[in-house]
Amino acid sequence: METTHLRRGSRPARTGALATAATAVVGLALTGVGASGIAFDIVGGIMAAIAAVTGQSGVVDLGFDLPMAAARAAALAVGTTLLVTAVRRRRRARGACARCGRSEGPNGAHAEGPGDAQAEGPGDASRTSPAGGGRETWQARGSWQARGSWQRLSVRAGYLTVLLAAGYGALKVQWGLGGTVGLADPRAFGDVRLWTPGLGDTGVLALIGMALGLGFARTWRPPLRMPRWMPLTAAFVGSVMLVPVGVLGTGLRVAVALGLANPSLEGVSPWVFGVIYPWFLAWGLAMGTAAVGYHHRTRGVCRACGRGRPAFVRHARGEGAAAREGAATTTL
Repeated sequence: METTHLRRGSRPARTGALATAATAVVGLALTGVGASGIAFDIVGGIMAAIAAVTGQSGVVDLGFDLPMAAARAAALAVGTTLLVTAVRRRRRARGACARCGRSEGPNGAHAEGPGDAQAEGPGDASRTSPAGGGRETWQARGSWQARGSWQRLSVRAGYLTVLLAAGYGALKVQWGLGGTVGLADPRAFGDVRLWTPGLGDTGVLALIGMALGLGFARTWRPPLRMPRWMPLTAAFVGSVMLVPVGVLGTGLRVAVALGLANPSLEGVSPWVFGVIYPWFLAWGLAMGTAAVGYHHRTRGVCRACGRGRPAFVRHARGEGAAAREGAATTTL
């Protein structure tokens, strides 16, 4: 793939850097506007649909507003597109592939991303320079160690996602089954059922979060024949739902602690709100980290520049090494 690399400090380079920065700022602003209420739009829409089918009212009234929901979704989509555009412009400016971000390493070798760590070990770093030593060798070894540390972090984030999703789902399901854990008034949810809007549906969302976290941690072993964009898109939507709610809710709890706000608790114990919003924040960050690690581990060879390694190779039963080496990559 042909790339353009402008000399640093030149007028075109400065103009391009300013344009990239402006694109990123506008993208961040629009993404923030869209993400600020997208969680309430999605959950509110699900609750409204369930209420229309069952005729039951939800445990809370989120006031679903279709025009505002559409406006926030559009802002989120445009903002995300601008951020991706800014990232690609930045990659081009430093001479890397705009699509995957890989660039030429020392001696013309391909500089790999975090997800390519599983294809080589620390011993491979000695092959970076002819002498098997020197500055380039240590740089390669340090890069491999950093990639390995990142991968371990992303795998642990996947398992943490499973635990956090399970905890939230258990709380909502036990309310739907008549449990009173976390209720200041045991009769607060006395007339609800598991299928009441806001209980069983959020439990299903928690199950989806558990499946995503486990899949990201184990990288879908054995690999599933599914497009990578499906779990990655689900994780993106989940993180965009959880992180803003976690930040805003935690800020609200701080305001309550300072006596600056006094929201209605609707019969729920105060400690639930003090725990659940930081819980959402940790859940969203963990899911995002696990998804990024999964993306790097499974991205394989870039279709634009040809750099990278196959993400997975299907091992044929009863065939030798030669057959395995020539096997096709598995689509995830």
